[in-house]
This record gives sequence, structure tokens and C-alpha cells, in this order.
Amino acid sequence: MKNILVTMILSLMTMVSMTSCSSGGSSSGGSSGGSSGGVVVVDPPTKKWLVSSNASADSFVDSLNYVDDTLDSFVVLYEDETYRTYEPGQDEWFVIWDDFYGEYKAVSLQYIRAIEYYDYMSNTDSLASEFRYIEAEDIENGDWYGDYFGDDYEVVDYDASTDSYWGVNSGYEYEDEDETTDVNLMAAEKAEAKFFKMASAVSYEFKVNMPTAMSLLTLGKKVENMLDKGELSIEDEIALSTDLSKLTGVTLDDLQNKSKAEIVEKAAATVGTTVSNLEQKLLPEVFGITL
Repeated sequence: MKNILVTMILSLMTMVSMTSCSSGGSSSGGSSGGSSGGVVVVDPPTKKWLVSSNASADSFVDSLNYVDDTLDSFVVLYEDETYRTYEPGQDEWFVIWDDFYGEYKAVSLQYIRAIEYYDYMSNTDSLASEFRYIEAEDIENGDWYGDYFGDDYEVVDYDASTDSYWGVNSGYEYEDEDETTDVNLMAAEKAEAKFFKMASAVSYEFKVNMPTAMSLLTLGKKVENMLDKGELSIEDEIALSTDLSKLTGVTLDDLQNKSKAEIVEKAAATVGTTVSNLEQKLLPEVFGITL
């Protein structure tokens, strides 16, 4: 656990340390990029419009589960398993079980890769959030089954007589086979059971609530995937800091204007544990950090 999660909080806690050091001494009017009392002043990251051009069906669904706070959405058919993918002029399409709405849904891979969202770094969590926002707008406008023609995403119905999925708006067939569905379903159920077992162990061992335990594991997996590609880059750390802000409730404004004690107290309350447990057990044993 420590090897997976140890780097997650480094950038956030470094910012906390910098804030506490600078707030305790005299201030300086140093310019951005300079130093004040031995503390380097760094320009805060800025948001911009981004896309996730390398998003996959799996990463998209994983992030849907994260932003929906559920673990029950999963991929039913990948792009190479749908008829529509092989239709001339069509995108690559995959089919998911969308647990948030309780329905099957076909989604264009090219469409989700082109969705723009406003954030510090490219990440599929923000992509999933923007997708949910687009869905909500479509539903509000009366398009209950996806975009009007089913060109980007659409609800699909399962027909037991043909063992296939059919687009409600487009009328396209999305092929399925019993074996493929069963294998994907069993794999999803097995992964879900394993995840809950790990989250329960983390919740018990480190005295945090289950949502926090699940979020820690999800972020830990994200870090593990990043580390598989090499050392964490500055961009990776900024992206993780954004995730940690969601997890702890600590904002950039908090880091700039509140004391370390106030920040730690807020983080403990959001995580669902005590300040002493956060400082004496969770941080040192999980993240390898002593305040």
C-alpha cells in the first residue's frame, strides 16, 4: 500500500509546509518565481481548456465511477466488438452499463476524446464530469436517450431474441455474444469484490470512512499507472494535487490563507477521521510523511 500511495500527497503537503513557513515570518514583496525567507515562490497553476485525446473505454468508465461515487458501471462491449464500428464512415463505438442512470449506453470513442473541459491538466475525471454535464443538459432539453440522432452517444436497448443491443435514437445494432457479456460481467464483479475488500481493510486499519478508503485506492491506482510510465512529472503532481483537493477538501485558497493547523483540521473532517489519527497514523504510515 505504501509503495503505491506514498507519492500522492507530497505536492499537497509541500504546499502546506510552504504556507506555514511563510505565514509565520515576515512577508516579502518578492516577484513570482523569486524567494521569500528561503521559500521559493511559484506561480500557481492556471486552468485552460483541455481534451483527453488518449482516453480509453476503460479509463472513461473508471472515471464515471469516480465522479458518480459508484463502482457499478462497466464496459459491456469494446470498440472491436460492436457492429457499428465497422460501418463505413462511423466512429469507434463501445457499449457500457451505466449504473448512474440504470441503462445500457453506446458511446463514440472519438466523441469522448474530443470533449473539452476546463482544468489544470488533462485527466479523465474532468472528462467524465463534463460528459455528465452534457448528458444533464440533453435530458433537460428533452433528449432522454442521448444526442438527438445518436451521433455521439445514445441509450441502447437489449433484445433477448437476437442477443443484441440496439440504439434507441440511431437504430444501429451493437452486436453481443453470450460469452463476451458473461466474461466481462464476471470480470467486473470479481474486480468490484476485490476493490471493496481492499477498501474495507484500509477503512479499518487507518480509521477512515469507506468513501475515503475507496477514493484513496482509486487515487493510488492512478499513481501506480503514472509510475509505470516512469517518475512523476510536474504535470502529474499538479493533476494529483487536484485530486487530493477533492479528497481532502483543502483548496488553493486554504493553502494560501490558513495555518497548517487549520488545514489539517479541515482535511481530517473531510476525510472522516480525527486530527491525531491523520497526523499520527494515516500520514506517516500510508504516505510516509511526518508533520
